[in-house]
Amino acid sequence: MSTRFLIGLSSGSSADGVDAALLEAEGAGLELQVRLIEALHQPYPDELREWIRRMSNPGKVDGKQTALLHRLLGETFAAAARQTADRASMSLRKVQCLGCPGHTVWHEPEGRFPSTFAIGMAAVVAERTGVTTISDFRARDLAVGGYGVPLSALVDYLLFRHPSENRVLVHLGSAARVVYLPAGSRPVDVLGFEAGPCNLFLDNVMQRLTGGREDYDPGGKNGVQGHCLEPVLQRWLAHPYMQRRPPKSFTRSTFGDELLTQTLPNARQLQASRHDLVCTATHFVARSITASLRRFLPEGRPLHRVLLSGGGIRNGFLWHLLEQQLTGIPLDKTDPHGIPNDARKAIESALLAALTVDGVPANLPAATGAAGSRLLGSLTPGSSANWARCLAWMAAQTAPLTVEQE
Repeated sequence: MSTRFLIGLSSGSSADGVDAALLEAEGAGLELQVRLIEALHQPYPDELREWIRRMSNPGKVDGKQTALLHRLLGETFAAAARQTADRASMSLRKVQCLGCPGHTVWHEPEGRFPSTFAIGMAAVVAERTGVTTISDFRARDLAVGGYGVPLSALVDYLLFRHPSENRVLVHLGSAARVVYLPAGSRPVDVLGFEAGPCNLFLDNVMQRLTGGREDYDPGGKNGVQGHCLEPVLQRWLAHPYMQRRPPKSFTRSTFGDELLTQTLPNARQLQASRHDLVCTATHFVARSITASLRRFLPEGRPLHRVLLSGGGIRNGFLWHLLEQQLTGIPLDKTDPHGIPNDARKAIESALLAALTVDGVPANLPAATGAAGSRLLGSLTPGSSANWARCLAWMAAQTAPLTVEQE
């Protein structure tokens, strides 16, 4: 098996910084095996963080400001890639390719013209690092009728499948994303979908109730002090999205300000405190996940393990609720299974890039809803030497089976 080195970058919905991961990889395609060499988190400066958050909110768009932020994020991503290699005392000349999905500021997977937009100039990343950069993974899936999420399904299959355990991966990020890996599964057996809202919804509740003074509920300390408002919870659980069958995904506005505005009068009638509303919101996130697992996963196959990742694992109250509602099923972080939580999304980006240069379609239609599997991403060549190596590698790969062919 050939050894190569990969770098992955990630910028999450919280806009707190960029994560980077340097991997050593053996094999290719569905035989990929990786080892994490180095990972880092590079926080965004306060001004840049606020700029990204403003750009992510609906409203008037300034073309010049968007283009400038696109460039600055490219420089920031490139710096994180260089710093990761430096910390590992490795020359970037040894790195084959780099996955850089950018920072998503718009994702609308439904309607007449589904669209997605991420910023972070790939040309700058390739120029500054000399490494061929693969970006914009979601766009191709949307173009073929998919939701663009969860694109992690095939990566999760490579990293976490087990010969005898039925496993579920739940990523507690901006949304709660589910990937189901049956024991001894093949890629065609993998399922995935967005179960419901998560951190973006919880953060919005905190910001709304505190007038913007608090961005989120650290550790779940506000939610745990409240009482669940059952009438509000049941109203939220009756949302039409919760009844839809997978594959499915929702937009930023589905569980946004309008839902909260409709809720507040009811909460006032119940004489609810801030803690009560945050508690109810956390219950809603947990119930949307566990109800989806019970309703949409195949019957007759017991779950043996649930692996949790994302910023939501730091919410102790949410973790406790999931434990209560999934009685008898072990809950683990991904860390004991070889993938540190803080590096998981960056590792995903690196593997998506590797699958592209390996000629393997990385979107699983059963997870994203796409009409077919496709090669993902846009390639921006690095240095002449690096690009020549990539071309030679791609030419040497045999045509893999697509998901439909397997």
